[in-house]
Amino acid sequence: MRLSTRLRMVSLLPAALVALASAACGSKPPTSVFPWPLEAGRGDPAVHGLAVKTLNPGYDRRESKVLVRIIENPTRANLDFAAYHANVMIRDQTPQEVREGVVPPHEELFKGLLVTESIASSIIQTPLTEGERARPIMFSPVVDFLSRWNYEKASPLEDVRNAVRAEDWGTAAGIGTSYQQITVAYLHDTGRGKEMWVEIEFQSGVGLFDGMPDEDDDGFAEIYAKIDDENLPAEVVGYITGEYLSRPLDGREIRDWANQLASYWYPSYNTDIFDVGTLETWPTDQTEPAVRAELGDFRIHDPAIIMVGKPHGEPIYNVFVIPGVDMGTGLKTAEAAQVETRGGDSVTPRTEALLEELGAELEASGYESYEAWAKALAPVHEQIEKMLRRSPRKIKALEGRGGFLFYRSSLDYVTGGDLRAQPPGKDPFDTIVAFKDYLASLGVDFLLVPIPTKSEVFPDKVVKIEGEDQLPILNPYGRKFFAELGRAGVEVIDLLPMYLKARSNEEDGQEPLYISSDTHWTDKGLRMAAARLAKRIRSYPWFEETFGEPVAYETEEVTFTHEGDLVSRLPARRQKKYIPLKLRGTQVVLPGGTLYDDDPSSRVLVLGDSFTGVYQRTFCNGAGVSAHLAKELSGPVDLVMSYGGGPNVRGKLMRRGEGALSKKKLVIWMFAARDLYDYYEDWRRLERPTETSGN
Repeated sequence: MRLSTRLRMVSLLPAALVALASAACGSKPPTSVFPWPLEAGRGDPAVHGLAVKTLNPGYDRRESKVLVRIIENPTRANLDFAAYHANVMIRDQTPQEVREGVVPPHEELFKGLLVTESIASSIIQTPLTEGERARPIMFSPVVDFLSRWNYEKASPLEDVRNAVRAEDWGTAAGIGTSYQQITVAYLHDTGRGKEMWVEIEFQSGVGLFDGMPDEDDDGFAEIYAKIDDENLPAEVVGYITGEYLSRPLDGREIRDWANQLASYWYPSYNTDIFDVGTLETWPTDQTEPAVRAELGDFRIHDPAIIMVGKPHGEPIYNVFVIPGVDMGTGLKTAEAAQVETRGGDSVTPRTEALLEELGAELEASGYESYEAWAKALAPVHEQIEKMLRRSPRKIKALEGRGGFLFYRSSLDYVTGGDLRAQPPGKDPFDTIVAFKDYLASLGVDFLLVPIPTKSEVFPDKVVKIEGEDQLPILNPYGRKFFAELGRAGVEVIDLLPMYLKARSNEEDGQEPLYISSDTHWTDKGLRMAAARLAKRIRSYPWFEETFGEPVAYETEEVTFTHEGDLVSRLPARRQKKYIPLKLRGTQVVLPGGTLYDDDPSSRVLVLGDSFTGVYQRTFCNGAGVSAHLAKELSGPVDLVMSYGGGPNVRGKLMRRGEGALSKKKLVIWMFAARDLYDYYEDWRRLERPTETSGN
């Protein structure tokens, strides 16, 4: 096979040419010398001009605990670049086995979707001008952005992304192993139109070949190549250069972008957004000592967004500064006030009905105990455990039946056994009871709402259920745990029976309760939960006085496109099977047409995880469970939420101070029931606040 005259590789060594030619004939090269070593001059990849800059000195994309970036022009492209480029938060630390690689024939390399003859070891060996190199585009975010706009038009670029991830260089890599990915893209004007060049970056430590180029000496080898023009329609280029690259986002849109990013990253990196509120300088005295030590005297003034993740256990921060933009969150932390004496107020939990319902449920099961009930489900649990064993632990999404995807943790929850048998720190019982008791000491009522996992609501989509005339309860130990909480005075709002009943009565074509390719509920599922909660809240003796003059909320139906947060957690070769879904949301609006927003001054507070954020702060806005609870109650509610941090979201609430908390009448704690089992962090002990503190 003869190399094309278009080949821009002035640095190829003769040995490398022999290796490439041998590989092209399908035989193993005599040495594993990389065909594109870095020999000639070096360029300066991914320089973003003046639009995005890293501020913290000494930042190391492999070891740092914080990344601080300033975005002068908050287009979606610049925001995505600030979040994704060389970010220590999303570094893959999975050890890669070093294997001797083989370069496949040209027509097979990257499945032929890149122009093989264009591959170069340095950005200066590409035709990109200095101005074009100064406008890098993060490839995966722009593909996702295009997919939401028009999946079919974006599909060729999706194919390119998957082909690059899937290239194993003849090593027969295992499921979920990817040695490289496209990180950055550049648009080049040829005079006849636009073409796209991409940077392919190898995982740190990958040693497939000798002489792999690392132009910027950051520990991640990279090469460059052109995407075949057939995979880049002119209409796609137009949408990138217009909506993605050029239009600045306003404060609310930036807020939405940050919430969507934290929600999308959560399953892999345990990310969350801090409420910046009135914070003027970060870090604060409450920031982890290791983070403060790394920053030294460096301080960030007026941060727009602070995101924290725990991808490998210890917290990592992303801080974004966006000058000149009014974030207009409407979610500023409520001011501290002196702790009020409640003047004889008393909490009014109702646990009798729950205990009666759970007792009747156990009796109807035909088993004398929850242990016997769980034992009878062993054959079903074994099927689920086989699913889990077949897939490496690093694969977070598993394929069920009928196009349904399931989060690994939700399957672990239903097969994990007695929740009270977990070790200290993992058993949530004492933490929940202590929080209930603390709120009671302030005269604040409390409702616990564990949100059923999708696997519990759709057991028949996990595995085939034989001989059942109704949908089975997959986790009797979850029911046992609710009964134990009820006996300890915790009022639990149990959504599972309502959802299973709705499923038994559903007709073909109806909107499901949960999104098939996502961990979360649908518009239908969350509105059912809001109605169930509102019914209980209206029965509190303080309800009429607290809510006063009703607000006549209206609703507007909206549609949007969503990929599902589980698709990207599948092995790359399986992702193409799942296309973005057209979903519906029901926005809550004031009579004048203003979109509903949560109110920190409300006496009813929803404390939750991403289930309370979807539809409210991501997907579409003003359509989440808190918005629909407000509509049902004819008055606004407060929302404090944490992506994936439902068990420990109390920390956000406590930072408001005890005075602010004592003004509440009710706290509703909502989180995914899967976090009751083997939550990635320990269930933290309650730290009683004395005053408002920063982040």
